[in-house]
Amino acid sequence: MKKKDLIFYAGAAVLMAVSAQGVSADEVVSKEAPSTEGNQVQAEKALEVTVADKTAAPVASNYAAPANVTEQPVAPASSTTATDSRPSSEEKAREVAPTEKTEETPLQSDAGTTTFFNTGSNAPAGRSTDVAVQPKSFVDVSSHNGEISIGDYRTLANKGVGGVVVKLTEDTWYNNPNAENQIRNAQAAGLQVSTYHFSRYTSEEAARAEARFYIAAAQRLNLPKNTLMVNDFEDAKMQPNINRNTQAWVDEMRKNGYTNLMFYTSASWLDENNLRKKGPVNTAQFGLQNFWVAQYPAPKLSVNDAKSLRYNGRAGAWQFTSQAELLPGKHLFDHSVDYTGRFTANAKPAADPTVGNLSGTISIANNDTMAGRFDVVISNVKAPNGVRTVSVPIWSETGGQDDLVWYTANRQANGTYTVNVKASDHKNSTGLYNVHLYYVQNNGQLTGVGGTSTQVYIGKTPKELKPTAKFSIENNNAEAGTFDAVVRNITAPLGVKEVLIPSWSLENGQDDLIWHKATKQNDGSYRVTIKASEHKGNKGNYRADAYIVDESNSRHYIAEHVVSVGYTRPSAVLTIENNNTVAGTFDAVVRNVVAPNGVKEIVVPSWSLENGQDDLIWHKATRQADGSYRVTIKATDHKNSTGKYRADAYLVDESNNRFYLTEKVVEVRQSRPTASLTIEKNNVSTGSFDAVIRNVVAPTGVKEILVPSWSLENGQDDLVWHKANRQADGSYRVTIKASDHKNSLGNYRADLYVIDNDNNRHYVTETIVTVKHDKPTGIISVVNNNKDTGTFDVIIKDVYSPKGVRTVQVPTWSDKDGQDDLRWYEATRQANGDYKVSVKASDHKNSTGKYHVHLYYIQNDGSRVGVGTTTTEVEFRNAMTKTQATIKNVNATNGTYTVAVDQAPQGRQIKNIRVAAWSKAHQENLYWYSATPTGVHTEITVSANNHGNEAGNYTTHVYVDYKDGGVEGFNLGQTALSPRNQKVNPQTTYYSQRDPRWAGKWYGVSNVDQSGCVPTSLAMTFTDILGRTILPTTVADYLYNNTDSFNKGEAGTDADGIVSATRNWGLKSQLVNGAGGIAEALMAGKHVLAAVGNSQFTSDPYTHELVLHGYDNGRTYVRDPYNSGNNGWYSINYLHSIKSKDPMDNKLGAPFFSIFA
Repeated sequence: MKKKDLIFYAGAAVLMAVSAQGVSADEVVSKEAPSTEGNQVQAEKALEVTVADKTAAPVASNYAAPANVTEQPVAPASSTTATDSRPSSEEKAREVAPTEKTEETPLQSDAGTTTFFNTGSNAPAGRSTDVAVQPKSFVDVSSHNGEISIGDYRTLANKGVGGVVVKLTEDTWYNNPNAENQIRNAQAAGLQVSTYHFSRYTSEEAARAEARFYIAAAQRLNLPKNTLMVNDFEDAKMQPNINRNTQAWVDEMRKNGYTNLMFYTSASWLDENNLRKKGPVNTAQFGLQNFWVAQYPAPKLSVNDAKSLRYNGRAGAWQFTSQAELLPGKHLFDHSVDYTGRFTANAKPAADPTVGNLSGTISIANNDTMAGRFDVVISNVKAPNGVRTVSVPIWSETGGQDDLVWYTANRQANGTYTVNVKASDHKNSTGLYNVHLYYVQNNGQLTGVGGTSTQVYIGKTPKELKPTAKFSIENNNAEAGTFDAVVRNITAPLGVKEVLIPSWSLENGQDDLIWHKATKQNDGSYRVTIKASEHKGNKGNYRADAYIVDESNSRHYIAEHVVSVGYTRPSAVLTIENNNTVAGTFDAVVRNVVAPNGVKEIVVPSWSLENGQDDLIWHKATRQADGSYRVTIKATDHKNSTGKYRADAYLVDESNNRFYLTEKVVEVRQSRPTASLTIEKNNVSTGSFDAVIRNVVAPTGVKEILVPSWSLENGQDDLVWHKANRQADGSYRVTIKASDHKNSLGNYRADLYVIDNDNNRHYVTETIVTVKHDKPTGIISVVNNNKDTGTFDVIIKDVYSPKGVRTVQVPTWSDKDGQDDLRWYEATRQANGDYKVSVKASDHKNSTGKYHVHLYYIQNDGSRVGVGTTTTEVEFRNAMTKTQATIKNVNATNGTYTVAVDQAPQGRQIKNIRVAAWSKAHQENLYWYSATPTGVHTEITVSANNHGNEAGNYTTHVYVDYKDGGVEGFNLGQTALSPRNQKVNPQTTYYSQRDPRWAGKWYGVSNVDQSGCVPTSLAMTFTDILGRTILPTTVADYLYNNTDSFNKGEAGTDADGIVSATRNWGLKSQLVNGAGGIAEALMAGKHVLAAVGNSQFTSDPYTHELVLHGYDNGRTYVRDPYNSGNNGWYSINYLHSIKSKDPMDNKLGAPFFSIFA
C-alpha cells in the first residue's frame, strides 16, 4: 500500500507512554471462610474466565429426563478451593478467572464496550450472538438479602427485572425465614416468582429426601405446581455420582407433580462449557436448555453487555454477576439473563397502588387493656412518588419521648399496613400514647402524613373501661318535625373519639335508619338534631340510641330513647301523562301540592326497572301556570330501556328539607330505529377495519350515525367515538384503526348508535371483530424547539411492531455536509408509553437549518426496521455569542472521551482551556488537562489512564480563560467509562523487506527493498494467522501477477491490493476508522496493517506500512518491515496521529485495515 520506501532509518526515536498495570489471567480470591445460613462453611471453586460462542439456543420446554442413562465416571473434586466472602451458603460457585495461566487471545464484545479473555485455542465457543435474549432479566434472593419491600421490587421492575428466584430450602434442615415475605412482595410488584433449593445430597436416598423437603416448603407457601423449581448444586462433595443422584431428585419431584424443573450450577460443572476442562454433569441427560449457568467474565458486568455477549446461550439462562447494584445502598444482587423466558415470561409489572396524592388513614384496633397492647392499622397509603416504607413513631406522654420507638409497618394482603405495639416496649407506660405516621417515598424522601393518639392500660378489664353518660331528648318541634339528641356527663377511661346517635321511625322497621355523628358543644356535651324529613317524612314514634366510640376504636352502647314526632308533612298527587310510544317519552305531573313550609323545588327521580337503578336520573320539575309541576322523561336518557319505569315525587321546602311524596310505575314503549352493522376490509397490513351500517330505519329521521369502538384488552381505556359517513348507496361507513386505539390487537367491540332528528341517541346493535397488524407503526413529532439553545425533543407515539419493540432508535443529522454529524439516539420510554429523545445542535457540530429525524425499531428478534421520518428547522442563536462546551466520542471500553470547546463567532476570545475530570467521590483521582486554542474549535481527550484507569462515572468541569481576563465554567455532568486494562500478547513473526534473499528482486518499477513494505507486512500477518510460512516474495508474486495494485506505474501497493491478497489467502479484511476502532480490533486479537506518514518510521513525501498486533493498556506492538530497530510497543493514539494521508493508502476510506480469519 506504500509509495516508495527508499530510506534506511538508522535509529529509532523513543516513545514515552503512560502505562497501567494489566489484568492478570489468574483471579485472586478471598481467603475468609464465613458461615452459611445453616452454620456450615461453603467451599467455593476457583473461578473461570470465558470465551464467546456462536451457537443457537433451542426452544425451552419443561424438563423430561430420558430413561436408562449410564452414569459417567467423575474425577475427584479439585482441592484448590476458596471460600466466598458472602455470609450465606447458597452463594454460587462463580467463574471469574482460570486456575492455570494461559496466553490470552482477546475477544471483542458485540456491544463495543467490554472485552473478555479467551481461555485458549482449544476452547469451544460459549458466546452465542444469534441467540434470542428475553427483554427482561431476573435476580435471585435468599435470607442474605433480608426484607425486600414491594417498593424495592418495583424499582427492580423499572430497571428491567422481570423475575425473582427465591431460595426456599437447603439440604433437609433449613428453611429461608424470609421466603414468604420475599415471594408475596415480588408477586405484588408483578414479578414472576420462581424458587430454588440449595442441594447437599451425596446419595440417591439423600436426593429424594431433599426433594421432599423442598416440596413441603413449596406446599406450605401454597405455590402452584407449575412454579419453576430450581435445583442448585455446587457443593464439591456432590460431584461423585452427581448424575445418578440428581436423576433421583428429578424423579421424586416429578412423582409429586412438579415437572417445571431447572438446574443451577457453575459452567465448570458442565460437560458442555466454554472452558478447557469439562465438568461431571451430563447435560444431554437433563437437557442443556434446562440449565441456569453461573459464569462471571468480569466483576461487575452490566445487563446490556451481558445481553450482547450471550454466554452459555444454549442453556436456559446465564447468571453473569453477583455484584449488581440494582438497589444502591441496600442490596447486591445475583443478576441473570433469561434465554428461554421460563424465568420472566409471566412478569406483569403492576401499577404501584401507593402512587397518588398524599394520604393515609390511621386507626387503632385490638386495644387489649389487660395486656397493654394495641394494633395500629394504616389504610389508603399513597404518596406522589409511591411508598417504599411506612414508618410509625410511637411514644407515651409519660417522660416526654424517652420511650420513643420507630416502627416499620408490615404490609397486609388487603393493602393495609399494621404495627403491633406493646407497652412493655415503652417502659410499661400507661395513659395517652401518641402515634405519628411517616412515609419513606420511593425517591428516598421522608414525608410526614398524620397522627393520632390512644389510651393504653395494663390490667384493666373492658368493663372497668366502659364509658358512661347521660342521654336525653330536647327541643321536640312538632311544626318542623325535629328533635335534639343530647349526651352529657361523659366518663370515658379510653377517651372519646366520637359520639354516634342512630335514629329511625318505628313505622316500617329500620328502613329509614340513619347514623348521626353528634357535635361536641362548649359545655362538653354532644348534640345532634334529628329531622323527620330525613326519615321519609314519617311521623309517630322514633327511636334514638347513643353510642360512644373510644380512642381504641371500640364502640360502646350507652342508652336509648323513644320520642313521639307529630307534624304536618307535605303532600301532592303524581300522575303520568303524554305517554308517547313513538318517541319513548312520558310526562310526570305533580298537582295539589300542600307544603306547610313552602316549596323550594319539586324533584322527580326516575329509572327503568330492568336493571335496578343503573339508569337513575333526578329531574327538576318545572312549575306550570296552573300551579302544577311537570317534567318530560325520555327513554333515550335511560339507555333506551323499554318496559316498566318508576317515577317518585319529592318536595324540597324553604328550609331545604326534602320530603318523599309518592311514586308511580309506568309502561314505556318506543318505536326505535333499526339497522344492520357489518365488518368489512379487515386489513392486517394497516391494522384497520371498516364498520358498515345498512338498512337504516328511523321513524323520526337520521341526523347522524355514531360508532364507538374500543379494544377489549383494557376495558374502555382506548374508547373512540367515530362519526360514520353516508355513502352513495345509502349505507354509512367508518374506518377504524388500531393506531387510534393504542395499537392494541385482538378483539375489538364496535357499537352502533343512531341520532334522530329530535337529537335523541338510540343504541341499535354491536359486534366483535378480531384485529391483527403485521407492520410496525409510530408517530414522530418534534416539540420544545428552542431557537436560543439549539435544542429540540423528538416524541414517538403509538410505538408498535408485530414482532415487539426492544429498542426505539432515532438517527438524526443536519442537512449541512451530508451526514457527517449523524448520530444514532436511543429513545427513552416515558410513563405514558411515548418515547422521547432530546437533541442538541452542539452534538451535531453546532449545525443549524434543516435536521432529518428518522425512526427505527430494534424488534424482539434483533432485526431493525424503518418506521418513519420527519424534519425540523434548528436555530442556535447562543452559538453566535456564547462559548459552547460539549462531550463527544465517548469510548467506554477504551476509557476515553473528547471535550470539545467552540468559540462563538461573535463571542469573547479564548486564551486558554482547562478541564478537570475525576470519578472518585472525593476527587482522589482528579486530573487537570489544558490546551491553548489554535482556532475556534478545540478538542481535549480525557483518558482513564490519567485517573488510575478507574471505571465509573467521570465528572467533567471545563474552565475557559478569556483574553479579556474573565473566566467561565461549564459543568458537563458525568460520563460513564469502563476501561478494560487487559493485555493481548503479540505474535512476533518477522520478515525484513531488506533481507538479501529478496531485497533486490524487481517487480515493475521498483524492487522489494524499496517498495516491498506491504507484501512483507502481509507475509508476516498471513504467517501468524495461518500457522504456516508465507514469504514476502510469495505475496509480491501474487500482487504483481494478479492485480494492478503493486508497482504498476508507481512504486508501492494501494489499498485494493491489501484486500485482494487477504481474500486470496482465505482471510478477511475490514477497514478500520479512528484510534478506538484500531484498539477494538487489536483487543479482539486481530492484526492491523497501518499506513503511516512523516514520523520516525518514514519521511515526507514517502509513506510506510507497519504490522500492529497485541494490546496492552492503549498500546500495541509494532513490526516495521524496513527497520527492526523500530519494533516495540507504541501508543495507539500516537500511531493514529501519524496516519498516512496519501490517496493511494486512503483509496478505500482510511489507511488502516484489520485482518483476521
